[in-house]
Amino acid sequence: MIHIFLYILLITFIFPNTTESDTASILIPQVEIYGGLNESIGSTNISIIKEDKFNHNGNKNFENLIQSIGNLHYAGGTSRARYFQLRGLGELSQFSGEGAPHFYVGYMIDDINFSGIGMLGILEDIKQIEIFKGPQSSVYGPNAMAGMINVTSNNPTKDKSLNINTSLYSNNGLSYSLSSSIPLTKKLFSRFTLLKNYTDGFIKNVSDIVNPKFDTNAKNESLFRGKFIYNPNSQSSLNLTIYHIDLNNKYDVWSPDNNGFTTYSDFQGYDKQKTNAFSIKSKFNLTNSTLTSIMAYSDNKIAYSYDGDWGNIIYWEQEPYNWYKENLDYFSEDVCIQIYGYYPCYYDYNFIDETQRNRFSFSQELRIKNNLKNNIILTSGIYYSKMKEIDRRDGWLFAGDATNIHSIFDILNYAVYTQVAYPITENLLISSTLRLDINSTKQNLDYDSYDENWNIVHNFYNNEIRDDNLIGGSIKISYQHTKTLMFNTFLSRGYKTSGINQTQYQEFDEEFRIYGTETCNNIEFGLNYIKNKYNIKISTFYMDRDNPQLRLAHQYTSDPTSFDYATYNAETASHYGSETDFIINFSKFFKISQSFSLLETYVSEFKYRGTSYGNRELSHSPSHKYTLGISYDFSKYIHGLKLDMQSSYISKFYFEEQNDEQSNPYNLIDISLKYKYNNLTATLWSKNIRNEKYATRGYKFVLDPISEKGKSYKSFGNPRSIGITLSFNIED
Repeated sequence: MIHIFLYILLITFIFPNTTESDTASILIPQVEIYGGLNESIGSTNISIIKEDKFNHNGNKNFENLIQSIGNLHYAGGTSRARYFQLRGLGELSQFSGEGAPHFYVGYMIDDINFSGIGMLGILEDIKQIEIFKGPQSSVYGPNAMAGMINVTSNNPTKDKSLNINTSLYSNNGLSYSLSSSIPLTKKLFSRFTLLKNYTDGFIKNVSDIVNPKFDTNAKNESLFRGKFIYNPNSQSSLNLTIYHIDLNNKYDVWSPDNNGFTTYSDFQGYDKQKTNAFSIKSKFNLTNSTLTSIMAYSDNKIAYSYDGDWGNIIYWEQEPYNWYKENLDYFSEDVCIQIYGYYPCYYDYNFIDETQRNRFSFSQELRIKNNLKNNIILTSGIYYSKMKEIDRRDGWLFAGDATNIHSIFDILNYAVYTQVAYPITENLLISSTLRLDINSTKQNLDYDSYDENWNIVHNFYNNEIRDDNLIGGSIKISYQHTKTLMFNTFLSRGYKTSGINQTQYQEFDEEFRIYGTETCNNIEFGLNYIKNKYNIKISTFYMDRDNPQLRLAHQYTSDPTSFDYATYNAETASHYGSETDFIINFSKFFKISQSFSLLETYVSEFKYRGTSYGNRELSHSPSHKYTLGISYDFSKYIHGLKLDMQSSYISKFYFEEQNDEQSNPYNLIDISLKYKYNNLTATLWSKNIRNEKYATRGYKFVLDPISEKGKSYKSFGNPRSIGITLSFNIED
């Protein structure tokens, strides 16, 4: 409450100076918003990140920006951030068995839907990132109930340009990239971007004590993007974007002793993704109207594997585990003879889990925007998408009831929507949006299991569900009090479609095979004030969720991978809080920026496998985040020299819905010193300069061979990284 009081004092101090005589010049910057429908830069529920925020300073992936964005968080467990939470709402994982690939937080790159596979957030030659907070179902449908992350790359230009970047950084890090804009004809323009990034990572693997490895958590990433704009005449345009992305990343961050930087695993984990995708966006200007067509397609091949026990044979043979000595008589003589052919028999304490996932998606949207009388804007559209996701997973599945699964989800989505934006007065604008979605989810599952005689049995399961009444909407009211002060009010309703649980565990209750549709009602208020050296944006919100979906897991035996996954509905959940962004330009050389967010979440009590959970805040929902940025331009002393510092604080948060394990609060400090001379820019930078150890994911379960009760285990984020970036730019 003290923070809210301070902000009220601040507003009281600033706003009395706002009179009609102060409104002679419009100081609100003219920034185009590429996502949404007819969005205004004055909207307080949209965070906009321009390329100058992540260029030259070591921010190579979207995950590097998350700590500084109010009420945006992520759950680790992958080589790059993939599962996001906005205002406390989002996924923590997507293990085979958790249900259909439906997501709370949408993720779009150049109009291509990459929700749930957000590792593709490479920042090279990106123009702008927009984070739409709160329910966005009225615009984006079922996969945006928490919000939408929209990434837009730079377009081709009429003039030739060339930009070359190279970086050297810690842990054998090396990246280099090239982006070039080339006009092909007077009407056809092109832009090409190439990137290669490699680092050994920060892990030392000592499974081979004599020859330890330093690259078992390496990242090896490459990107190609081609963009073409064709303007046959002044009334039409066509924008084609092509992607080829190859993330050949390794994954090895967990250790039985929880040290965070030394691992003992003897199986190499991977987190790979190959993506080929394209989007075509066409615009046709008609009389008082604009017709827009957006077509997108992506083919994604994902491989995710890990060492389920995080150890090796020698590690588990040692004290206090003594695995072989304790396990000689684990099997009966009959079972030993049948499986191994000798007695006594034993097996290595070795558990491997591998998933091969293919996702194919296609979407087509047609939208028409009409400029009517009295400055009324009517926008209507139709939308169609088709997604197929195929999982092939090997391991100890369905709590041991299966040795491998082959799962196919086919998801069809049809939607119609309309938006009316009409000015009541010159200063008061009301915008209302309504959307109807029809969503069909079909599941085909086959898997292998053992019968009581250890014979392999082939099993099949099919199901199909359909949601016909997914209705979302929003009402936005914007009041321009002066040319520098705007107030916003938002009312919105979002939804997340129902789904099918894949688990076939014998104790699974059939009544929970289908989990229900979730809805969310949201209200928020905000203000945006820009005047002279001040820029302040404040938003407060309250979300009420009905039938919230929770992805849960249960360990059935002491084996570390004997988990079963399913999605259940609780009764209610609520989220409320505020976000404040404040910038002070003391001069053209010195600027301070602050971002502060508060968040309170609550989920009602629910039961899972006979145990009560909930009645507390949700996981991965830090109650407050605070970022302080300082920028100083030394050009009056040394021309072209600039210093940037950023400190981001994240409070503690729960790791899971099913236990009370929490992270420690942490503070990350980044610093960069940039020098620009003509076309050359050199930047010396450091991420996490204090080398703070901070957890990004946590579990509580039985891992080792002798424990009977679960212990807490954590994985940690990147330690200190130091690098230098050189950039060369030519524009014709």
